[in-house]
This record gives sequence, structure tokens and C-alpha cells, in this order.
Amino acid sequence: MKLLAKSKTTFVLIVVAILFSASSFAQKSKGEKNKFLDNKKFNVQFYEMKAAGRGKAQPSILLLKGAKIEADLMYEKLSLPPIPMRVTLDSTYTEDEVEMHMVSFEADYSEEKNDYHWEGTLINYDIEGTIVQMKSGLEKKKYEFAGSEKTKK
Repeated sequence: MKLLAKSKTTFVLIVVAILFSASSFAQKSKGEKNKFLDNKKFNVQFYEMKAAGRGKAQPSILLLKGAKIEADLMYEKLSLPPIPMRVTLDSTYTEDEVEMHMVSFEADYSEEKNDYHWEGTLINYDIEGTIVQMKSGLEKKKYEFAGSEKTKK
């Protein structure tokens, strides 16, 4: 009987530990701040990707602030507000004896039948990525962007 009670106690403790660890992981995906990304402003070029190829470059300002991403051009074109982002990779490595800091992130936003997905990678002062607009599960628009951190005066 004692063995059965110990087994039940052990099982309950394992379940409680799993629940606590799962809730802490869930909280981290809600746009935690990353010191390397926070308060960055970039001069970027957006390119609409079409079946005929890459569209004309459209300049914009991209902001990473308070664990959110936004771009004035995406607000004008797609009415995208600032969107909470989550860091998927944060790494430092050495290339040609120069220390490189790379951070990859994602952000998702949905309204009505439209879903928007941002993906980006920042290496030191350069950023690049994509934004995909899906409507009812089908890709409607896709933009690529690339640029560099805006220098402070």
C-alpha cells in the first residue's frame, strides 16, 4: 500500500512540475524583451514579391521597441500595428576574427480572415526578413526587407 501511495505522490509531483514549466515557457513566447533588439531603428527597403519578380524598392523606417516590431510602410500598405515579437535565436559567434551577434525573431498578427507573419534576422547592425500576408490560408502578398540600423546623430 505504501508503494502505491508513493507512486501516486511521485506522479502528482511530476504533473505539477510539468505544468509549472509549461506555463513559464508560454509566458516567454509573448514578446519578451531582448536587450540587443530593444530600441532599434532601421532604414530599410521593402520589396513586394510578385509572380513577375521583385518589385521596386520602397524605403521605410522599421522600429523594434518594447518587444514589438513595426514599420511605417507596412502600416500604410497593410494597416499593420506594432506586433509583439518572439526571439527564436540569439547567438554570438566569431567570423574573420570579428565578433558577430545574430538574433532571429518572428511575429504574428491576425485580423478577420487575414494572417500576417514576420520573420527577421539581425546581424550586428544589418537586418533582413520577410512579411507574408495570408488570406483564408492562401498567400496574398509577400514583402522582403533589408537595411541597416539608423545612425544616431
